[in-house]
Amino acid sequence: MNANPPRTASSYPGVAVTPLPRGWRSGGHGLPAVTAPRTPDPADPLLAHGGGRASGVHPGEEPATAVRAEDGLATGGHAGEGPAGDGERGEGVPSPLVTAPPPEPEPGEPGPATADPAATPQPETAAPGDPAEATDSREGEVDDASVPTGVQATPRRAAAPGEWHGIVLVTGTDTEVGKTISTAAVAAAAQAEGLRVAVIKPGQTGTVTGAPTDAEVVTRLAGPDTVKTLAEYPEPLAPLAAAKVAELPPLELYEVVDAIRAEADKHDLVLVEGAGGLLVPMGLRPGGDVWTFADLATALGASVLVVARAGLGTLNHTALTLEALSRRGVPAKVILGAWPAEPELVHWANLSELVPHLVGALPAGAGSMDPGVFRRSAPGWLTPALHGVLDNWRVWAEEAG
Repeated sequence: MNANPPRTASSYPGVAVTPLPRGWRSGGHGLPAVTAPRTPDPADPLLAHGGGRASGVHPGEEPATAVRAEDGLATGGHAGEGPAGDGERGEGVPSPLVTAPPPEPEPGEPGPATADPAATPQPETAAPGDPAEATDSREGEVDDASVPTGVQATPRRAAAPGEWHGIVLVTGTDTEVGKTISTAAVAAAAQAEGLRVAVIKPGQTGTVTGAPTDAEVVTRLAGPDTVKTLAEYPEPLAPLAAAKVAELPPLELYEVVDAIRAEADKHDLVLVEGAGGLLVPMGLRPGGDVWTFADLATALGASVLVVARAGLGTLNHTALTLEALSRRGVPAKVILGAWPAEPELVHWANLSELVPHLVGALPAGAGSMDPGVFRRSAPGWLTPALHGVLDNWRVWAEEAG
């Protein structure tokens, strides 16, 4: 008989792992409450970090209007129209921002004149307030003018309510927190649901070490439809620093934006994995200013997944990252990148604080799994928002414990 049975969440008095009540606000740990992202203040000095632009648009253009999901999901990053860009940049290129569905006519008010309904099929419309179905009233249709001659376009898969579609950025509270494995898990779960998935790594560093690149890891574990690395640098440094050391061209913000949007036109979900944390210098703007992963999120109008550690120190790091995103008006959720096989009190306590923000938790060592096992297991690590089946954190905690 084991004298020291493994301790579960219920073994620690005062540690709750169930979703906390609506309206709950964090206590001493300082994690921001789950509220709607505020509109960025152009005078906020934090927005200037790394050459950030509060509006997230190119110079001289109007900010895009998007529909916000009630649960904090991104309105940007879905199919629709977005900022046109600087001058000719982005001209004629559809953006992945969400557009609002047409308003419903008032009761008794005649609708627009149409042909015989029996002869003309009507497209399905999204229910009011549905964040996923509000992506485009023409979901599933293809504009013949945008399809080159001889190329057969494939209609997009309609999004289920609450799902994250379009462009989603993946960052971390630090380096080596599980961003790549989490990206692979989301890609695997989405593909299992029938989505066409692309994974983009803007800047891969450390190629001189000979270790597998992030693109190679994602391809092995998840096998998405498309995997691209936009630039590679030898030294294991931040992308901009690595480019300077190697005397190679740094990543240019709007070229990265255009490359991501091009994949968004051909896929249902585009996962963009960053390097290190949110404010790591990624490259340069055309004017020479530094840009960060946070700037990329505002430029694309996309949601962000924050991959965090489960252990000591994660509450502060996660709170800082979520606050920086909230100040920029960027919706974000959290994934635990490596839940230990034998969790301790600190892990359960952190889980209790993070539950309102969580959309997934991966087991430690998931990256070493057989690819087939990884792909079959991935949906169980993620909530339905990320195309998974994890819908009860209490049940998950009991099984994990």
